[in-house]
Amino acid sequence: IKRDGREAEFDTQKIIDAILKAMRRTNNGEDLVLATKIADSISKVEKKKMTVEEIQDLVETKLMASSRKGVAKEYILY
Repeated sequence: IKRDGREAEFDTQKIIDAILKAMRRTNNGEDLVLATKIADSISKVEKKKMTVEEIQDLVETKLMASSRKGVAKEYILY
């Protein structure tokens, strides 16, 4: 569910793209494997509808649990 209340199909590529943009702002650069793993794990969350904010929170949590904690800060800023 988008911020304006519209519903849209879940798109893992949008999550991957956002994570990669945040990764580019760090010294270690991109990690497509990690970004894809995070997006795929979120796509498996058993919830019929999720808000953009809920998805962002999940991404942040998964980044903080990964070896790329610094990306979480950049993701939040992005």
